Amino acid sequence: MAQFEIFVPATPPAQAADVVVLLEADSWLGALRAGVARIGGRHPANVLCDVRPGGVIHVTDPETGRAFRIQELPEAAVRPARTPPPGSPPAPARPRRPARDEITEKLPLPGAARRGEPPPPRRPPAPIGREPAPRSSSTDALLAGLTRRAAALPGVAAEAGGGLGALLDLALELTGCEAGSVFLLRPGERELSFAVARGPAAGAILRRGVRVPVGAGVVGFCVQENVALAVSDVRQDPRFDDAVARAAGYEARSLLCTPIARGGRVLGAMEVMNKRGGELFDQQDVAVLALLADHAAARLGA
Repeated sequence: MAQFEIFVPATPPAQAADVVVLLEADSWLGALRAGVARIGGRHPANVLCDVRPGGVIHVTDPETGRAFRIQELPEAAVRPARTPPPGSPPAPARPRRPARDEITEKLPLPGAARRGEPPPPRRPPAPIGREPAPRSSSTDALLAGLTRRAAALPGVAAEAGGGLGALLDLALELTGCEAGSVFLLRPGERELSFAVARGPAAGAILRRGVRVPVGAGVVGFCVQENVALAVSDVRQDPRFDDAVARAAGYEARSLLCTPIARGGRVLGAMEVMNKRGGELFDQQDVAVLALLADHAAARLGA
């Protein structure tokens, strides 16, 4: 288990001060789950996760604008101090080494300070997450047209892909992704199986009969938590491990996954991968995939 720090900047008036939470988790996805529960508030229906250099994760709930930062702490930072055995002589005092950014000598004051002028304003901290943006009329028009297109598709034949494949094709077209999959969760099972796959490694995935445990990787997390998750450049995170891409020998760069749910029961998930041009997934992409997942759920639950 690794130690993670979750930092939530203040968002007055709902949250007057910054919040820092330290917790243990097996991955940043586990830290995300535990952190949301610890911090409290409404459980998000979808989140945008941006992987920054060094594996730092910026998470944004686009519906509320709430954002927070997840960072794994170095092992040395969380290792408990060693206690000397009883009766042992005290360790010799060592000269304290200055911190890297610490000033250890008295420097001349700048001219403004000598004249009694106020110091220059401090640089504001770097923003965390993404700026919330209201849904545009163009997105509403896109979703309305997508609803008509999805409703005109044939009924689903789950075993052979059927209408699920057509829904996935629409998802790939409108999100501009290279590959995608539809997963199904059979009643009483704790593993997801592939119903449809598209992309360069689709044939290999279907031939191998890859199954994904609930809770494992991005798709397993989404099914377990019933939450949509968009992850940006996963190559910057050395901890990232997507079982689907690994089993197929396919490099994952970015992922967007949403559960397929109906009546409070999760039936599976729809995932698209590797947005062309290296662009980030945005709120419109999340809305498109969620709408198509709703159509898949309606067909599966019919």
